[in-house]
Formats: sequence, C-alpha cells, structure tokens
Amino acid sequence: MKDVFKKLSHLDAGKVLDAATGRGDFINVIKQNFKSYEQIIGVDSSDAAVKQAQKSFPENDIELYKMNLEKLSFADSYFDTVCISNSLHHIEHKDIVFAELLRVLKKNGLLIVVEMYKDGKQTLAQQTHIAMHHWFARIDTLNNVYHWETFKREDLLNLIENLPLKNISVEDFYIPVDNPTDPKSIEPMIKNVQEWIKKCETIPEAENICCEGQKIIEKIKKDGCVSASRLFITGHKK
Repeated sequence: MKDVFKKLSHLDAGKVLDAATGRGDFINVIKQNFKSYEQIIGVDSSDAAVKQAQKSFPENDIELYKMNLEKLSFADSYFDTVCISNSLHHIEHKDIVFAELLRVLKKNGLLIVVEMYKDGKQTLAQQTHIAMHHWFARIDTLNNVYHWETFKREDLLNLIENLPLKNISVEDFYIPVDNPTDPKSIEPMIKNVQEWIKKCETIPEAENICCEGQKIIEKIKKDGCVSASRLFITGHKK
C-alpha cells in the first residue's frame, strides 16, 4: 500500500469539518497527516458516537457535535477543508448532504472523500469484509435503519464527478495485513458477528439472517477478514 495520505503533509488544513465522524477515526488521520490545522470539528447524527469521540479528543482545538448532515449549523464558506470517510453508505440523501458539505466549504477549499468499494480485485479476506458489511447492512435495513451495502467503484466516481469540483484526484488503497487469519485479529470480528446474531433472533427473517451470520463466521476462520479496497478522493470547490 502506498501512503495515499502523504500528499496532505505539505498542506495547512485550516478549519476542518469531519462529517459523519463516528468515533473520530478520521480525526486521527487529519492530525497525523496535514502539515497543520487551526481547528477540527467533527459532527455525527449519533449521540452515542459523539459522546465516545468527545472522550477520545479532549484537545481544545477539536470539537465534537451531534448534528444532522442534511442541515449543518455552520455559515456558508466556514471551513477550509471538509472530510467524509467511510460513511457514504450510511447516507440516504447523498445529494442533499454533498450540497451542505460544499455550502460550508470555502471556494477553492479541499474536499476529501474516503470510501470502500465492493468490486475489482479483492483478496479472499477482503471479500469476507465485504460480505460481512453487506450482512450488517441487511440487518440494519430490516430494523428500518438506512444502510447501503457497498458501492461499486464506478458509482463512487460518478458521485464525485457530478459535484462542482476541480483538480480531482483519485487513488486506490488498502490496508495490508501480514496474516489475515491471525487468531488475535479475527477473534474480535467473530465475537462481533456473534453479538449481531443474538440481536437478530427476534427480527423478521431471523432464521435466514442467523444462518448467514454463521456462514460469515466460518469464512472469517477460513479466509480471514481485512478491510476492502478504498478510494481516496480529493478535489477543490470551484
């Protein structure tokens, strides 16, 4: 894997918005890779995720808020950099959210999009990750929670190409793992699937869902499970 984030090392990120921040995983990428930044604000619709992220980032220049991405509480052109990582598959009205992200981004400001995709060359261990993600998405959907399976690479590119951006850069990357079947790595994944199976016992299609979960556990044991390939996309607002 080439270090796709290396290109950020000479940039001053200024005021940064990390949209759909979750537990704040991408905030660490911002902190570790940009040359400098003035402030990072992470927003997410999940109150639990925001509270967890707030515990992880006590710094004065990092703030976390619960917020609806379809109606951001920021002025136009407020941010120098806007990021959204591994979250597009959780967003139902992508056109509205992208419009908001670009509204709060300054002219010539930097937009960063990171997202996994399901097609192309994927190892057996990566295919396990994709299958597991699709299974989680199906369960969420049955529970009336929006969760798209995974994008095709071309569909992601089409989303970005329709945005008012210039100087668009696209790079494929993945996180290499020496031993995808290492027990220390796969045990937490298996436990996670087992916990989801228990949650599914009372929902519609429970029998089929639980059976699929058991098959995923067997695939994790056999082939391992590592992150699917992703796109790292950057572009500047026109």
